[in-house]
Amino acid sequence: MKRLISFPAEFDYNLLLHALRDYKKPRDKIRGLIRGKDIIRVKKGLYVLGKDYSKPYNKYVLANLIYGPSYITGQTALGFWQMIPERVELMISMTTKKKKRFETPVGSYSYLYCPKPAFSIGIKLDHAGDGKNFLIASPEKALCDIIVSQTHITTQKEMKEFLELMRLDLSFYENFNYSLLEEIKTGYHRQCLKLLVNCLKDSYV
Repeated sequence: MKRLISFPAEFDYNLLLHALRDYKKPRDKIRGLIRGKDIIRVKKGLYVLGKDYSKPYNKYVLANLIYGPSYITGQTALGFWQMIPERVELMISMTTKKKKRFETPVGSYSYLYCPKPAFSIGIKLDHAGDGKNFLIASPEKALCDIIVSQTHITTQKEMKEFLELMRLDLSFYENFNYSLLEEIKTGYHRQCLKLLVNCLKDSYV
């Protein structure tokens, strides 16, 4: 379908309906486009172009669109910032809504709960090209988001051992923003982040 050429790689149902406004049965046309793999239905109301259109979708942009408000975090964000050696396939995000997981034709997307006071601290707006942006945690916020989910960490020794297992790139420790960590700690108001800050301060500040 020629009209799809002008579409962004990720688009919603309203844009699709507008493009098909001259059809008597646009929903039937949409089903046909899906069957023909011209478009891929990611979830209800959200689509990406098929591979024949040479406009690859951006998995980070999709993560923000699938469930929001949200930002990319955890190992996904640390992988994006090249702070861990592992390649992360699961797209991990934080949201102020209930936690949720989406298994889609374009990957798995997991959303964890973040309290509102901590949500907006330490996140960045990154550019994906073509005028598109996505929200992603800074390395400091991504690490804090991981730590708050580790309920077994109750001592500074356990925190140090956990950080060693994370195998964070040395540049994280050389450049981490201590004042931002303090701000995130205040937003979360969790004892484990106090342990994190103390551990990093004792070892690297």
